[in-house]
Amino acid sequence: MTKIRDFIEEQFLIEFDESFPADSDLFKEGVMDSFGYIQMIRFLEKEYGVTFSEQEMTGDVMVSLTQIEQAIARKTSVPAKIG
Repeated sequence: MTKIRDFIEEQFLIEFDESFPADSDLFKEGVMDSFGYIQMIRFLEKEYGVTFSEQEMTGDVMVSLTQIEQAIARKTSVPAKIG
């Protein structure tokens, strides 16, 4: 799951730490917009060999690193490392 954290930090020029925890809402914090979200989804699909349905992408939007890691853990056998 380190790859997800690294991708988000590099792509959106942020660093997860005490002042910006993994459960921060990336949209509300102004870090990610809809274009960035699609880039992230494409990265996740390619990196982890998973696919997200339109409903998954729009109905239950993954807005934090924690939620993203949990979604990937559900779709793969890789346990989520929270935080």
